[in-house]
Amino acid sequence: MARERSPERDKAREIWLESGGTLAAKEVAEKTGVKPEQVRKWKSMDKWQAALEEQKPKRKRGGQPGNQNATGAGAPFGNQNAETHGAYSTVHLDDLPPEKRAYIESITLDTASNMLRELQLLMAKEEDLKGKIRALEDGDADALYVDKEIEMLVPESDEKLKAQREKLDAFTKERDNLIWDIEVDGKPATKQQQNKLDKLERQIAELQDKVSDAERERNGKDTAFKTNMKTVIKASPFDRAMKLEAELNKTHGRIIKLLDSIKSYELEDRRIRLEERKYNLAKQKLTGAYEINPETGEIDDENDGILPDLDP
Repeated sequence: MARERSPERDKAREIWLESGGTLAAKEVAEKTGVKPEQVRKWKSMDKWQAALEEQKPKRKRGGQPGNQNATGAGAPFGNQNAETHGAYSTVHLDDLPPEKRAYIESITLDTASNMLRELQLLMAKEEDLKGKIRALEDGDADALYVDKEIEMLVPESDEKLKAQREKLDAFTKERDNLIWDIEVDGKPATKQQQNKLDKLERQIAELQDKVSDAERERNGKDTAFKTNMKTVIKASPFDRAMKLEAELNKTHGRIIKLLDSIKSYELEDRRIRLEERKYNLAKQKLTGAYEINPETGEIDDENDGILPDLDP
């Protein structure tokens, strides 16, 4: 004949659900006058946790009405949270190191100065490339240089945490079965049963702490990865020299093109200056007032600053 259901069983369930699942088994046991082990047994058999989830109101997706989750939040101006390779990122002068920022701010609109600076940089790069090529040619022809290292990363396994959970479930099941056997007999637990029950409680409490710590540590950081395979790509001195030669040819071509631009600029500048002198001379002829250079005794056609304005 089946035993009559204990009224404390339903009372304990009601107390725990009313607390929102915040009361520990020991606290529920004190309110119902039973042992904490019995409360844990009832909690597992009657599925209190599932009942607690069912009585919670259903939440809609997204932010709930009246929430202030985003108050005072948002990424600051100039953040790079969404940057991937950075090819299309907006860069401000304030983002650069002081020395690079000072260099850029020193650039003026003087075309001749800017072209001269660019020519100097290209020539410096050309000399640097030549030096690297000479070092490779003078070095060991059989040497190998590391060009690239490729690592294949895989997520770290959670096998240890999984094993701890399985062990915790096994101990919990063994403890619940032992409590059930003691309850069915209707007699006080023997010394052997009580010692075994105490040992299981200690093991369960220890495993619960370990599992909680492991889950908290895992949730508090990004997914950990480990290197599964590593590939190292190496190049011979000849391969490296060929790449440097290709870049040297590009740099040399840019220098030649820039020299042509400088020559064109100088010719255009001379043409404009000649036109200005012709204009100044025509202006002086028209007014009949010539500006004589006291040092050469010739007509000064390079400056018309003291001549009157012909415009009405």
